Amino acid sequence: MLKLYLMEAEPLLEADKRACAYELVEKERSRRAANQKQESAQALSLAAGLLLAYAVLQADKSVMPSENQYDSDDKKINPVYVSVEEAITELQGRNPVETIVTPGGKPALKGSRGLFFNLSHSGVYAACAISDREIGLDIQQYGKPVSSAVLNRVLHETEKNDCAGLSEEAKTTFFFKHWAAKEAYVKCTGEGLARSFSALLADWKDGSVTDTERGISRKLYMVKAPAGYALAICTETKN
Repeated sequence: MLKLYLMEAEPLLEADKRACAYELVEKERSRRAANQKQESAQALSLAAGLLLAYAVLQADKSVMPSENQYDSDDKKINPVYVSVEEAITELQGRNPVETIVTPGGKPALKGSRGLFFNLSHSGVYAACAISDREIGLDIQQYGKPVSSAVLNRVLHETEKNDCAGLSEEAKTTFFFKHWAAKEAYVKCTGEGLARSFSALLADWKDGSVTDTERGISRKLYMVKAPAGYALAICTETKN
């Protein structure tokens, strides 16, 4: 089982909706969001918290989103878009979700019932993926063209060859798609940014990210991202 939810955070720039969201997300996220100086950053953090609570609620109700059904053997996922207003309405009167930090440093649901989650946000979007196995998620808004030094530092040798000869615009898209895939991988494994990205090989055709130094792979899902964004999910593979 794998479900992906997306939310545009801009409505949370409205003070009344933001105040409501503070009451509906877990206390720690509420605290962290309040410490953000910019309202846009508060909105993104709160949107991620709303999505997590919404995703857990749907899992508790054993309801699959009506628009999509996900099979964890599929390589392509279409996200379900949830509005701020819909999430607030659904979550009213319910206790906020509680999370813990595992010994490995990963966030997890308290009393998870076998559910794993991961959150990400970029630009105006927050994303939440929930699964029955360890999962990593990353969304990246395409930015300015990256330098050759950054490409060399982040890309695997195979990816550098694939990237060579592309136009500047295509190189930018290539970079952010592969960055998102690698970010999802290290969030899935719990290694974080301490892992060298140049040792990771993201193969979108094969649907995998592989640590070429250790021979460890995670399943990579192609996600239909909003225009101007890259979105990637990695999960543990089946035994």
